[in-house]
Amino acid sequence: MLGLMYSESTLKTHFKNPNYQYYLIQEDEVFLGFIGFEFHNEPETTKLHRIYFLKEAQGKGLGKKALEFVKTETEKAGDKRLTLTVNKNNDAKKFYESQGFKVYDVAIFDIGNSYVMDDYLMEFIIAK
Repeated sequence: MLGLMYSESTLKTHFKNPNYQYYLIQEDEVFLGFIGFEFHNEPETTKLHRIYFLKEAQGKGLGKKALEFVKTETEKAGDKRLTLTVNKNNDAKKFYESQGFKVYDVAIFDIGNSYVMDDYLMEFIIAK
């Protein structure tokens, strides 16, 4: 599945899209994670597609800082809503809820090669 999501052709498509943003996250010149999000994925909506950290980087507050950054960038882009999907079996749901995200739906996505994603759809409304 990683080969599909992070293939050279997939990443090239993302990099050519001016609304798709990737940021590496580092501390003391060491790369610890990255985020990927897309402005205007739906009307007035930014979608957080990826947020990943190395195990040793978890619990340092970097995820919270990364989400605050994405929320700020979402507002700057003129979007009013930030969405993400999280697997129903992933403890990250609790983290997102602690950062103000709410579940607005559930969905099962067939992503090919016998993989499905059984996810919560979550959103954060940007306050004006």
